[in-house]
Amino acid sequence: MIHAVMVYAVLTVRLVLAGVFLVSVLTKLRTRRAFGEFTTAVRRLGGLPTPLVAPAAVVVVAAEAGTVVLLAAPGLDGDATAGLVLAGALLLGFAVILARALRRGATGPCRCFGGSDEPIGLRDVARNGVLVACAAAGVVMTSAGAGASAGTGAAVSPAAAALCLLGASVAVGAVVLLDDLLDLLR
Repeated sequence: MIHAVMVYAVLTVRLVLAGVFLVSVLTKLRTRRAFGEFTTAVRRLGGLPTPLVAPAAVVVVAAEAGTVVLLAAPGLDGDATAGLVLAGALLLGFAVILARALRRGATGPCRCFGGSDEPIGLRDVARNGVLVACAAAGVVMTSAGAGASAGTGAAVSPAAAALCLLGASVAVGAVVLLDDLLDLLR
């Protein structure tokens, strides 16, 4: 019973992280202007020299896209550890960059999910911290043996997988729309 719960927990974590990164990639690449705004945010928040800004923006988007692939299509053994580790590392890096930008007094939107004009804040760092914790929990559960079944679909009930997808979709929506949800609650 515990193993089955862990299988579905790992599947849900993978779906949440893959969904968050997929939305992130798609919103950055939806138009030239969107990618340009993201590149501007990389310059402003990352404190990089001008020649490194565009390559850094491309690397970020490529790493996010690679994370989606690794989380969605793990190896033949079904182990999604690589995707979970990459997701956690990227999110931790993003949290550190945002925290450093806040300490430097940087303002403006991060363009993490496209067009929000909300200036960066501690909520962005906290959001990434929660997602890092999810990735770490996924790694722990996968190493405990739950990942193989969740990756291959071998022992995964379609109905339970659909519930995992539904729950993950709600979580992705909450992450992506965090600024709007906080505005609504104010």
